[in-house]
Formats: sequence, structure tokens, C-alpha cells
Amino acid sequence: DDEVSKERSKRKISVQKIFNLVSLMFLLACVIFYGGRFIKLYIENNKVEETNSMAKNIKESNKDNKNFKIVNGEYYFSGTNINNYVSYSNLLWRIIKINNDNTITMISDSSITSLAKGESKEYNSSYISKWLNKKDSEEYTGILENNLNNMNKYLTFTKTCKDVIEDTKNISCKDLTEDTYITIPSLNDYVNTGGNDSFMNNEEYFYLINNNKENKSWYIDNEGKLGKSNGADVIGVKPVITIKATIEATGGDGTKDNPYTFEGENSLFGSYVKLGNDIWRIYEINDKEVKLSLNNYLIINNDEQKYNYSSNGYQYNDTKNKTLAYYLNNTYLNKLSYKDLIKETKFANGLYSNTTNFDYTKVLKETIDTKMSLLSLGDPILNNKLTNYFMSTGIDKNSNNMYVFQNDFKLYTKSSSTSLKIVPVISIDKDKLTKGTGTIDSPLEVE
Repeated sequence: DDEVSKERSKRKISVQKIFNLVSLMFLLACVIFYGGRFIKLYIENNKVEETNSMAKNIKESNKDNKNFKIVNGEYYFSGTNINNYVSYSNLLWRIIKINNDNTITMISDSSITSLAKGESKEYNSSYISKWLNKKDSEEYTGILENNLNNMNKYLTFTKTCKDVIEDTKNISCKDLTEDTYITIPSLNDYVNTGGNDSFMNNEEYFYLINNNKENKSWYIDNEGKLGKSNGADVIGVKPVITIKATIEATGGDGTKDNPYTFEGENSLFGSYVKLGNDIWRIYEINDKEVKLSLNNYLIINNDEQKYNYSSNGYQYNDTKNKTLAYYLNNTYLNKLSYKDLIKETKFANGLYSNTTNFDYTKVLKETIDTKMSLLSLGDPILNNKLTNYFMSTGIDKNSNNMYVFQNDFKLYTKSSSTSLKIVPVISIDKDKLTKGTGTIDSPLEVE
């Protein structure tokens, strides 16, 4: 009986082993079959995305371009006369590189504002980073992010080399921005695109993301040369963004007159608006209103008007005669056929200097209620061809000096009693703009 029991036990074990082996083989077959199908579908889908992607098309059309080179697995455009233009949010951009994951990193063709980085500040804690990107619930941060068109649909995080650099002949790329949509250019990018002979060099001052060991910020001057600042210099900000790998081009050939496009809907930010015979441009959007800056100097009877800001002080007061505020809101406003469209709203009229730690948010918090004002420090600047006009920002309560915009984006100050050209700003209801597409050839209009 014992031997019979042992034999039965052996048979059971043997059957169990066979069952386990068959089950394992079945599971492996399922994994191989379905896993293989999944991998095949994944590869096929990726092939479709790569074939139709903007990055793939650009790489294909530039395969014989000697100024389109591979650096550490990334495709860089270099030189000056390069067809790497992209239109996005009614702004003109230049492609820096196509990354190894087919995302596209690009820089604005011109600076979009002028700011101080902040004394001895590295990028993540700088006022430039706050101006470009939202910082939790901090007020007046993300000025550009809030205005870019459908950013979450088109953009991904930008990985920029923010290494501390002491020796410009020995540049590494070990420390990257990881969770930021908008940055500024790195010294690494500037060198790889040609340095002084790069398309980035367009006679503007602008900050780079890198500091040196003394916490001084590197910047590019109007001759394309490197300089160092303690962060108190008020110079240009050129945003850098990255397009998702899956984005498809909808038109363009990369030339300046016909840049690549990819947006499926029009952007309000940067749109041109025609009011009467004047062309304005939207530089700020909120729920109900848009703010517009004149796209030219104030001209009457073909004559560019000049006016002093005030005889005393930085405050913008439209009730005080013989000031620019009074002239704009009375004499000039009453000449406009569309004056009834213009709304009274809040415009910035603050101070900006070392006494405010070069914190642009303090400028924007100090406001006045008026119908027609001037661009403030901290506002986007959308027309870089206009120059030498007053902004509404002073430097100190006891000073008559006002910031003056220059098209090299390095701001300086002049006495408020000086007569300069005028670039006014206004606000109108957003829902009144029902005609046109917002381009210079088809500006938005009031129906």
C-alpha cells in the first residue's frame, strides 16, 4: 500500500510539473504575441509621427545645408543668413536646434522686453524667470506664459544648459533646466550657433542664462560680444521655447517672409488691430479687454509728434496741463474717430531701480486709471523698430528721470522735461474685435 501511495504521489507531482510548464509556455506565448503586436504598432505610429513631424521635414529639407550641423546628437543651425524662421503667437522665432527626441528649441528673433536679471541672481530665482514663467500663485509672474497661444498644446519643457561658466573656452553642459517651459539662451547655444557670427547676434543687448563663479551674469552686447553684469543692467530678454516632437508644420519654408507655421488657431497676443487709419498691436490680454500699443510713432498730418513727459516727476497725471498725459487724454484723444471705443483702465506707473531691488512686479502694482498711457517697464515690447520714446516708469520719487526705450533693448533714463517721440497705449473690449485674422495684411477690426 505504501508503494502504491508513493507511485500515485509521484504521478501527481509529474502531472503538476507538466501543467505548470504548459501554463508557463502559454503565458510566454501570450506575452510574445501581444507584446510583439504592441511594439509593432508603437513603431508604426512613431514612424507616422516622425514622417509628418515638423522636425522631420526641417531635417529633410536641410540635409545638404552646411550650416545645419550635428553637435552631440543635436542638429544646430549656425551662421547668419539662415532660413530657420518660425511664426508663433504672432511673433517671429529662430530655430536654435532640433533635439535628439525631435523636439525643436527656438529663440525669439528679437528681445521681447528689457529687464534687470536681479543683482547676483541665478536664472531660476531671477526676475527674468518670473516674467517669463508662472510661479505658483505669485502675482504678475508669467507675463509671457499667460499670453502665448495655447502653450500646453504646442510646447514642452525647455532643457537649457545653465552651468556656471568661468572659462568661455571650456563650456560644459551638465546642469539643465528640467521643469520650465520658457528660458533664455545659454552660452553653449550661442557658441554652437556661431557666436559673433550667429543669427542670435542682431545688434541687441540680451542676457544669457549662465552666471560665473562670482554670480555675475553673462550677456551679449550690441556687437555680439560677451559681457558680464551684476544683474542690475536693464537689457533685453530673448525667450527660448521648445515645440513638441509631434507638432506638424502647416505651412512656410523657413524664410523670413514665409516662416514655418504650425498653429491651428489664431493668437490674440501680438495681433495687429486697425482702428480708424491707425494700426495697433495687442500686447496684453485679460478676460474682457485687450491692451494695445500703437505700431508706429504718434503722427499727425505726416508729422511725428514730440512732447515732454512732465516738468516735474514720474507720476502720470492726465489732469495736469502741459504734460504728456494731459496731451494724450485730451488733445490727441479727441482727434480720434474711434475715441468712444477706448476704455478707462489701469496702466502701470511705478518705479524701477536699486531702491526697489529691480523688481518689475513693483512697477506693475503701482497703477493709474486713464484712457491713454505709455508702455511700462515690464510690458512686452512688440515693435523693435521704434526707439527713443518715453516709458511710464521712473527711477525714484525724488527724481525727474524716466526710462527711455531704445531698440538695442539697453534702457537708459532721461529727464522728464525732454521732448521725445510718443508711442501710446490704450485698452478696448475684446469682444468688439470680430473682423480680420490679426495679421498685418488682415488686421482685427471692429465690425
